[in-house]
Formats: sequence, C-alpha cells, structure tokens
Amino acid sequence: QPPLWSPFAAVAQPNPAGVELLLMALLGAPALFLARFIDANKFSLHAMYRARLIRTFLGASNSSRKPSPFTGFDPLDNVPMADLPQRPLHVVNCTLNLVKGENLAWQQRKAESFTVSPLHCGAHNVGYRRTWNGALEKGYAGIRGVSLGTAITISGAAASPNMGYHSSPLVAFLLTLFNVRLGWWLGNPGHAGRKVYQHSEAPSTLRRLSDEALGQTDDRNPFVYLSDGGHFENLGLYEMVLRRCHTIVVSDAGCDPHCRFEDLGNAIRKIRVDFGIPIEFREVPIYARMGAGPAPAGRYCAVGTIRYSVVDPDAADGTLIYLKPAFYGNEPRDVFNYASTTPTFPHETTADQFFTEAQFESYRALGSFVIDQVIGDSPVVMAPTLDALVGRIRDGGLPPPP
Repeated sequence: QPPLWSPFAAVAQPNPAGVELLLMALLGAPALFLARFIDANKFSLHAMYRARLIRTFLGASNSSRKPSPFTGFDPLDNVPMADLPQRPLHVVNCTLNLVKGENLAWQQRKAESFTVSPLHCGAHNVGYRRTWNGALEKGYAGIRGVSLGTAITISGAAASPNMGYHSSPLVAFLLTLFNVRLGWWLGNPGHAGRKVYQHSEAPSTLRRLSDEALGQTDDRNPFVYLSDGGHFENLGLYEMVLRRCHTIVVSDAGCDPHCRFEDLGNAIRKIRVDFGIPIEFREVPIYARMGAGPAPAGRYCAVGTIRYSVVDPDAADGTLIYLKPAFYGNEPRDVFNYASTTPTFPHETTADQFFTEAQFESYRALGSFVIDQVIGDSPVVMAPTLDALVGRIRDGGLPPPP
C-alpha cells in the first residue's frame, strides 16, 4: 500500500499548457532578435551554389584571375549585370513565386515570369526597375545593382521551398525546416517595393521563412521570392515572344526521354493564353529512343511559325527554330559507343550533377554534331542568310540519317 504521507504530496503539479507557453516564449524571443541579423539569403545553400557557379563559368573567362590561395575564389570573377554589353542583350529568366496568388486563373502555375537584364529587372504584370540608375546612383538589389552571378544562380535555383507550379505544402514546409533554399528574396520591383527594391536583403528573416513554409509568397509584399526560371517556363520562349522577337532559336536540353515535349507545350500554352499569340508547327520530326537502340530516323530540329499577325494585323509573323538532342545512330563513333552503354542518353536525369569524362564529352560532341547537321559545315559560309537557313530546314534540306 502507498504511504499515508509523502513529501511530494503538497507540491503542485505543473500545468502542461503553461510549460508550452513558457517554452514558446523562451524560443521565440531569441528568434525575433536573431532574425534581425541573420540574412535568409546568405545563410542558405544559395551562397554555396552561387560561389561554385561563378567560379566555374565566370571565372573561366577572367584571364587575370588572382584567386585566394585558400578558397580558389576571386571576387572579380563576378560582374554587375548593368556592366554587360547591350548587344547582344542578355536576358536571364527567373520565376516570381505566387503560391498565395489571388488570380484564380493562375492556381496551377502559381508563378509569373521574372527577368534580369542589363537594363531592367522585373515582371510584366508587376513592373520593372532600372538595373542601375546612374543619375540616382541606385540599382536593383544592391549598390551596383544585381550581379550576373546572382542572376544565373537564381535562374538555376531548382530546389526551393516555393517552386512555382511544382510547389507542394508538405515539401515547402520540409525544405524550409531544413533550410534547403537555392532561391533568393529580393525587393518587389512594383509599387509595393518602392522603398526597398534597391536592398539585397530583407530586414526580418522570420517573416520570409514563415512565408516560405506556409506558402504565402505573392507579388503584393515589399519582398518577393525568386527561383528557377523553369518553375514557370523552362525554355525562355515566353519572354522572347513578349518582346516580339522575329527569329527565336530555342535549345531544349530538358530531360525528356519519351519526347513528350512538355517544356515546349507548356511555353506554347502560356503564350497563347497570356498574349493570344499561337505558335504552329507543320511537323516535329524528333523521335525518342526505343529501348537500348537508336531512335527511328528523324531530325534534331523543327521550325514553327509565331503568329504575331493574329493580335496585330500589321505585324509580320516570326520564326521559331526548335533544337532538341536525339540519338539516331549516325552520330560520331565515340558518342555512339557511350549511347550504346547508356539507354537514356541523351536524356539522362538532371539529378546527376557529377558527370564523368566520357559522359561530358559525349554531350559536348553530340551538340557540336547537331549544329553541323542543322546549319551545315561549309568551311567558307556555314549559312548564307538566316532566311536561307530557315528555308532549308522547312523544305527538308536536311536529309534524315540512314
């Protein structure tokens, strides 16, 4: 039998609700304090990813590099976007996430296109800011404006809590919890961000993390969340049609082993819905591999017509040259050998980020071979005029491989 008296009998038992409130207060107070000093942009995978991209692609073109002996990085590898030449005009495609967007017609896409160029940064439906305004000595997202390294890193930020039409409530919460973020928070280029668009970081990290985890990103707050351009449209075709480019060359390097043309279909659909401009193909003779062997005889490109005249009777129609890798069996012998041992070539999963020498060289050699097949390999003149090249492709001037 239990004793009639115990020294603990008179001690009041703790209230579970009170303990939880106390713990919340103890954890919440430091979080609110530290959120003012810890930048969500810098303390994430984005910074590591950005450093490696700059070193790999921009550092390769810096002939006077003076890298740190410890890290191998050189701050001068990166350049401000505004310092790039305007001819050709570089347009880097990103995605402005609208997971909480109020446009009911966009409940599937959950995003809109966002671009960064040497002239302007912004989105068609939100607004644009000058990349660098010398008169005001202000730039978008920084003292000298957004840099090329930051732009290409955002454009390739495939893993983020909010990912446009790929967004999922569960995935958003888990990626935020584990701080898996390649995207970037920047000032809203529209009216909502008029006071903060030149800042490269948000004043409070806690609000940004909350918006990510709960899927509250939109285009009405002072800060917007940007991620991979493929979270809206993966080919960059949307922005080129928006600018009424007459001749557009698209290289579709997405993983599409069954040739379902998902990225092309997505771009054509959104262009027709948003701009009323149809894009028509007479045929697309690009075929997928059947098993381990080559695909049936086909081509590496197709030509479509961009019907600008549908919305503007006075405008001339444009031309879309669409390139896509394929394996038909007449490729160089080393490419043929690699493809024979890899049934998914040239559409191996993009999750593979560690190419072997044979793998890398096979893709490079295939790309060179494809271009030679499309535009010819004359040592004097590869293509007399662009119109002649388009006509050659349209008229079947490229014989299918044997």
